[in-house]
Amino acid sequence: MAERGDRFRPPVRRRVHEGVAEQLRDAILDGALPAGSKLPPERVLAERFQVNRTSLREALKVLEGLGLIAVRQGDGATVLPAEEASLDLLGPMIFRDGRIDSAVLVDVIEVIQSLLLEMSRLAIERHRPEQLVEIRRLRDQIADSSLDREQRFAAGRDVIVELSDMTRNRVWQMLARKTRNLLASPPLVAARAQLDRDPCDVVPIIDRCTESIEACRPQAALDSLRAYVEYLSEMALSLRDHADSERVSKAVAS
Repeated sequence: MAERGDRFRPPVRRRVHEGVAEQLRDAILDGALPAGSKLPPERVLAERFQVNRTSLREALKVLEGLGLIAVRQGDGATVLPAEEASLDLLGPMIFRDGRIDSAVLVDVIEVIQSLLLEMSRLAIERHRPEQLVEIRRLRDQIADSSLDREQRFAAGRDVIVELSDMTRNRVWQMLARKTRNLLASPPLVAARAQLDRDPCDVVPIIDRCTESIEACRPQAALDSLRAYVEYLSEMALSLRDHADSERVSKAVAS
């Protein structure tokens, strides 16, 4: 662990334990602390991070809550497989330390695509007229150039939640909110800021969808929502391509 400990530095965040937890989290996700390995003793970690034992223990509780480690009295902290961890980790799994993990991003896209398409089908079947009014309100926010880009992306994320509410299915509603939180997480906001994408691209898609629902053309509405999901996936893949091209550029420059 001596070499791996070199990556740790005194945290600079206002809440010290969060800075410690973040660095340990990233070390686990990067494989520097593999599943099944033991974290160094509390005393050693506290010295490396230059924090007191109380802050260190609070950081370990954060990691335990995320499902990244198991702490047993007298046996220390053991790193758990990432597959056992909380979905709240998806944001930093995709984007951390200014880097995008392309493999994780593609995995997430596969799952979200399938989920959103099935949810959209139910939303079209079960919608109420007033919910289309809300979709159009969100559409107007997306199109409002007086708002900053991330605010308009936020309205696009809220469309996903509104679609889940249209299904009247609590599990879809929970999953949609998890998806919205993932897309709004600081790591993905930071990753999205690297791209020159306009949220307005989805406005015509939303218009076609609402018009088709009102005209009782469910298949046309579903085709429009499929285009919306594909746009979200395409934007996510653009993040991957941007990251890959940056890595190539840096490799050539060095």
